[in-house]
Amino acid sequence: MTTRRLNGATVRALREALGLRSRDLSERAGIDPGYLTKLENGSRQPSALILRKLAIGLGVSIEVISYPAEVAA
Repeated sequence: MTTRRLNGATVRALREALGLRSRDLSERAGIDPGYLTKLENGSRQPSALILRKLAIGLGVSIEVISYPAEVAA
């Protein structure tokens, strides 16, 4: 089974390229700004739902902000 892991550095780079503050993206994605900071720093991994909300908030596909990660069966 393959799942996706967030690339927090990519999220931050895209957010900054779009001229968005952390608060702006967190509002778009419906998440706490502190949680977004942890995601961007790589100290947390989001659920599939949050990953999708971040992608929508940034206007990109999930594949742009994440990478495949094998999950042990």
